[in-house]
Amino acid sequence: MKKILVLAFISIATLAEAQNKIYKFSVDLTMVNNDMIKIELETPEIKSNKIIYNIPKIVPGTYKIYDFGQYSMDFEAYDKKGLSMSVNRIDNNRWEIDNASNLARISYWVEDTWDAEVDNVVFEPGGTNIEANENIVLNNHGFFGYFDGMKSVPYELTVTRPENFYGSTGLTNIKTVGNKDVFYINNYMDLVDSPIMYNAPDTTVMKVGGADVLISVYSKNKVVTSKELAKNISSILEAQKNYLGGKLPVDKYAFIIYLYSGQSKSGGSGALEHSYSSFYYLPEMSSDKLSEFLGDIAAHEFFHIVTPLNIHSEEIGNFDYINPKMSKHLWLYEGVTEYFAGHVQMYEGLISSEEYLNILSGKIKTLKYFNDTLPFTEMSKGCLVEYVDQYGNVYQKGALIGMCLDILLRESSGGKTGMKDMMAKLSSVYGKEVSFKDEDLFDKITSLSSQEIREFFKKYVEGNEPLPLEAIFNKVGIDFKKDVIVKEISMGGASMGYNSESNRIFIVDAGNMDAFGKSLGFKNNDELISINGTEINPSGVNATFSTIKKSLKEGDKVAVVVAREDKGVKKNITLKSKAMIIEKKKDYYLEFNASATPEQLQLQKSWLNTK
Repeated sequence: MKKILVLAFISIATLAEAQNKIYKFSVDLTMVNNDMIKIELETPEIKSNKIIYNIPKIVPGTYKIYDFGQYSMDFEAYDKKGLSMSVNRIDNNRWEIDNASNLARISYWVEDTWDAEVDNVVFEPGGTNIEANENIVLNNHGFFGYFDGMKSVPYELTVTRPENFYGSTGLTNIKTVGNKDVFYINNYMDLVDSPIMYNAPDTTVMKVGGADVLISVYSKNKVVTSKELAKNISSILEAQKNYLGGKLPVDKYAFIIYLYSGQSKSGGSGALEHSYSSFYYLPEMSSDKLSEFLGDIAAHEFFHIVTPLNIHSEEIGNFDYINPKMSKHLWLYEGVTEYFAGHVQMYEGLISSEEYLNILSGKIKTLKYFNDTLPFTEMSKGCLVEYVDQYGNVYQKGALIGMCLDILLRESSGGKTGMKDMMAKLSSVYGKEVSFKDEDLFDKITSLSSQEIREFFKKYVEGNEPLPLEAIFNKVGIDFKKDVIVKEISMGGASMGYNSESNRIFIVDAGNMDAFGKSLGFKNNDELISINGTEINPSGVNATFSTIKKSLKEGDKVAVVVAREDKGVKKNITLKSKAMIIEKKKDYYLEFNASATPEQLQLQKSWLNTK
């Protein structure tokens, strides 16, 4: 199968070469110089007198301008006789070449973004790494470009690698001879969409939903292996496969995972999605901790195989890397994807219904940090400049938009179809090769559902009305309460944060503790290790607290192990008290209605997949 695919592509590439319409890039990873590598290109035929070569200003999925061309230098162009040609650098990302019809070759050097001293640090999952004989991260938009009007021309990328290196990627059209890997890519969009990580291999391949799923790990200190991660995240992958109908819409998918020690330059960690892969930049930690942490992120990134792979607007399908035009449908790309990432865990039985309500409550609570009267479509269009501070709402309100639509679609279909079914319908209408017009999507979804859905979009996505959460939750027998006093087992009431270096939850401010917190004796900077023997992991900490609360009743013994620094030495100490019920005011509170009607319960079962 693989051999046939390669031969088929070579025949296409041969035809393209006959017409001299192919980019032929080469890079030698054995010749790293001061964290820089040289890029060489045999150019496709150019008929114009002048041509502009571009390296992206921004790429899809980042929603931030990074000027990737600023990391390229010593740009040179040569004609068919090997003579140097005139080049004018227009700005950070563009070079203009005169007498372009004679152009035969260009070359330039690229330094990596992870170590570069710049003010606007590139978030590592979208950046590049060059570490000789150790690790090379080819996020391809940081190394390779395109000529104006020629993004759709095929690419041939030859990578010369150290003998012990392996290139992990979602690409499949690959020919390897010795220590040279040759990648055949249909166009620039697919090249940018396909990161490659080179290092001594630590890889595991699983079969999920008819697809080969590659887990590739780089961990300098060998803290965790790909085999361990593959085993531990297999449950979420199987859940997602079942959620999507039992078969994945790809033949191969790659989880490319770089684990770092110490502090990241950007101050953060996370992942960047692609159609056939996702790249992760995460702190080194034990296998069990990393698997839980990775599972939450992967649940989101993996769902991007649906959108934008099979559902995307013209702004995404023909992305402008220099003067980007944003789509108004971030509620779909990021919001619905984030909704699916949480919903799948409840729907496939990985978390309890109470834990899922806690996830939704957290998103509702976070809405207060954003402008809830700003139309979501307007925010989407202006997320790069005017509304850059509102972008984070795609993971809060965007996910809640997905939830509302899911419940409304299930209600109108008698519980038979929901949002995941709508996405399947849209995928069949459009697919990878067909982009929708931004202004047409709402009407298309309406034609596949009901007029009620169009009214929802008009009021709550295009309009400035707050989401009708109380009414939506009522449909599924859940009470949505505001400003309520709740009596519950306390966790201390102290403000908590996350320490990325130790990968622990810690006490930020012990000054606002309740009686239980004071009885335990929490102090600022205490790092939580365990409560009554239950380990406290940063990922899923709210769910862990919820489980602990359920296991306790007032007066039970509680032992909390914390790491506390004393005279420069951090020691584990055990704090003891008895469980207390505390009255707590909550802005929002969700709970299942014990008096829900049969109709409400039927819709609830359809939505949550409960018995």
